[in-house]
Amino acid sequence: MHEIKPGIYYEDSYPGPTIGAILLPRGMIFIDAPLRPEDGHRWKTTLLNRSQGTIHKLAVCLDDHPDRTIGAKSLDCPILTHKDAATGLQEPNTIYRPQFTESGSQWEKYPETSGMQWLVPDITFTEKIQFHWSDEEVLVEHHPGPRPGSSWVIIPSQKVMFIGDAVVDKGPPFLSKAHLPTWIDTLDVLLRARFRDYEMISGRGGPITQDHIRELKKTFRKIYKRIDKLANRKASAEDIKNQAEKFLDDFKFLKRDREFFLQRLQHGLSQYYLRNYFPRMDENGKKIP
Repeated sequence: MHEIKPGIYYEDSYPGPTIGAILLPRGMIFIDAPLRPEDGHRWKTTLLNRSQGTIHKLAVCLDDHPDRTIGAKSLDCPILTHKDAATGLQEPNTIYRPQFTESGSQWEKYPETSGMQWLVPDITFTEKIQFHWSDEEVLVEHHPGPRPGSSWVIIPSQKVMFIGDAVVDKGPPFLSKAHLPTWIDTLDVLLRARFRDYEMISGRGGPITQDHIRELKKTFRKIYKRIDKLANRKASAEDIKNQAEKFLDDFKFLKRDREFFLQRLQHGLSQYYLRNYFPRMDENGKKIP
């Protein structure tokens, strides 16, 4: 466990996303959850031992990706997500099915997660929600791009923010539910003066810098330009999937993880193409998320 500022922590030793926590005089805020229930219980106990009898507890899931939501119930407290993340959690069946094992997600490496129930958030918000569990506020803001319901947790007084999958430091990002033009705009928000002096914690790797953001923005522009060009040629989803090899080395990862991350990028590119260029419609002609 790493302490960023007094009472603000991140942890990157558990399987799943990089998680965080904020210990406040009147409450404790968990940011995402360990993938496995036993790790969730351990994480909660560690923080309770430091909290000196915290009254309120809340878990914030920064989007609806299974890696960060599948273990949230183990924290045994109310769960907050953006309303679009809550909608995303209603898309599949109520159980994690073992056949969905090709997206390059961390949860797919752990058979014990198969059959676990999807969470139902207790609280949702639209643009922003504030918590006043101390003299200084904690903000949860909606910043889509990686997924429709992606959010950030911001502690303005300490200049610390948890940005989920907005910037990924280890391996390629998850693209299947992304919208790249929106994501690029979100990266521009991170580069603005408002956040220039902030410590930013990625949900996939921990602390990141403005250089990370600029490099990711550059890569996204390249990927988007290529996909759009192939779409104009009426390329197939398989054609898009085959672009993964060309883009994989733009991302940082260990050599031993190459096949796993290649699978992630192949899946993400093909699903991105189908979702954004060939959207499904309901009977009223409305786009299905």
